[in-house]
Amino acid sequence: MSKNFFKLLFVGIAAFSTSAVSAQFEENSFFDESGDVSVEVASNMPTSGPKENLEPIELVNPRADDIFWQKVVYRVLDLHEKMNYPLYYPEQAVDNRQSFFTLIFRLVQEGKVTAYRYLDVREIFTKEHEMTFKEMLNTYSDFIIAEPKADSLTNDTIFYVEESNIPNTKVTKFYVKEVWYFDKITSTFNSRIIAFCPILAAEVDGVRKTYPLFWVPFETLRPYLAQQEILITDKNNGARPSMDDIFVKRRFSSYIFKESNIYNRNLLQYNTNAEDVRKEQQKVKTLLLNFENDLWEY
Repeated sequence: MSKNFFKLLFVGIAAFSTSAVSAQFEENSFFDESGDVSVEVASNMPTSGPKENLEPIELVNPRADDIFWQKVVYRVLDLHEKMNYPLYYPEQAVDNRQSFFTLIFRLVQEGKVTAYRYLDVREIFTKEHEMTFKEMLNTYSDFIIAEPKADSLTNDTIFYVEESNIPNTKVTKFYVKEVWYFDKITSTFNSRIIAFCPILAAEVDGVRKTYPLFWVPFETLRPYLAQQEILITDKNNGARPSMDDIFVKRRFSSYIFKESNIYNRNLLQYNTNAEDVRKEQQKVKTLLLNFENDLWEY
């Protein structure tokens, strides 16, 4: 064989090797060119997917005339509960993830969602009860450190809060307002979250106090919750549903502290001890369960 044949054979083998190596780093490869796990791995898992343009799960909005039974219930969402860890961690944003409170805080700061003042009597989601970000900072200045800056375009004073100064570790509970209802047209018993209220807990003069910060309607949050992924298990880093999935599918732990009633009292106001509170909580849960079961009794 001639020398030219061997030269051509060598060039062919080299070219094949180069193309094989480059093929290892195609767009959908598990490893990237640096040898690290590709950033696309999690988004290509069957349990996850790209969420940048993801829309919230569409919910049916029944006609008011079709609802002949409804009950408003208030719950406490405790982030210390293991099932709720994905809503609390990470304490500071990392790896395309952030806590539930950090997300709400930034949305209020950027004016993307409206916060409403917390009132002891009832929740009113109207313009006159809106709470601006500046008002919130002034009200809770002892717990939130904000830095005033001049806007580069308007020269207006804006307030910026560093990631480490968001009181995420002090907000470990939320009030959840929800409604349970029966739709006579579809013959379905459903529940719908109405709003969330983050609760800040801190020691003041040696006494631990709680401060319900503000209410945020669930529907205004949903477009952003749908695009916020969370890590729900350490066993599979690719299992990253959206926050909207968690709430709509009710994959969270909570307990009842109030139901709608004539006197507008919560359970602690008319029960003298923890055992009585637990009994009343069970009573409300039984009421909801029995209503659905009784619908199909003959």
